[in-house]
Amino acid sequence: MKQDKEGSGNDATSWSVDDVIRFVQEADPQTLGPHVELFRKHEIDGKALMLLRSDVIMKYMGLKLGPALKLCHHIEKLKQTKQ
Repeated sequence: MKQDKEGSGNDATSWSVDDVIRFVQEADPQTLGPHVELFRKHEIDGKALMLLRSDVIMKYMGLKLGPALKLCHHIEKLKQTKQ
């Protein structure tokens, strides 16, 4: 996957907000690309990204169910590559 961020390595928990935004844009540009500024607004860094759940994404970030589930899928894939 595209979690190899320059300067941040494979450990997503050490990612900055900008690293998270790059990950989200690359993971699904069409569905999630329009929402990337929400990650900056809510200060979602790597640690926060790994803690996100679909209900939190929908309630606090305002994403609809479809994009929230897709984001959770990408986060789960990221967690699996970390193990």
